[in-house]
Amino acid sequence: MGLRGRTKLLDHQCFFVTTTCHDFLPLLEEEVCKQILYDSLAFVNKKYACEIIAYVLMPNHIHFICYFTEKNFLIEYMRDFKKFTAYKIRTHFIEKGESEIVQSIRYVHRKQKFKIWMDRFDDLYLFKGKTLLQKLKYIHDNPVRKELCTVPSHYKHSSASFYHNGEVPLIPILHCSEII
Repeated sequence: MGLRGRTKLLDHQCFFVTTTCHDFLPLLEEEVCKQILYDSLAFVNKKYACEIIAYVLMPNHIHFICYFTEKNFLIEYMRDFKKFTAYKIRTHFIEKGESEIVQSIRYVHRKQKFKIWMDRFDDLYLFKGKTLLQKLKYIHDNPVRKELCTVPSHYKHSSASFYHNGEVPLIPILHCSEII
């Protein structure tokens, strides 16, 4: 019997993920903070056998599509990613002497003293190639909708230029055609 439009996505775990800065603060505007995100993504991708299909780093949130090649470790992946990046971003602002930003991320609850990310993250399991392509377009169009650029591929911190112009991305990307 034929697969009738089913894709290899069913064999593995593919997710559209969004996580947002606490109180929608634009904590990710600086290049240093974006580099912290890239470094952490590279680490958790290796640790949890995961590939990035598409991404965009916005001033106060990130979107990405990730694909677990072995086993779904999304909860652990996001826990490690958010914990490490929160520490590094907070440390960056403290060392830089950004007292206004440090005050805005102050959050005292139990043992927690600062908050970079909202507690939750949003995820959508992508089991159809059509949905993956819709989310890929959504990710790439995000900077245009937020008026950060006029053409998706002109936004530096996105995989759009990889897909549209074949440019080498800032983090390794698994082309969506390899899993659809």
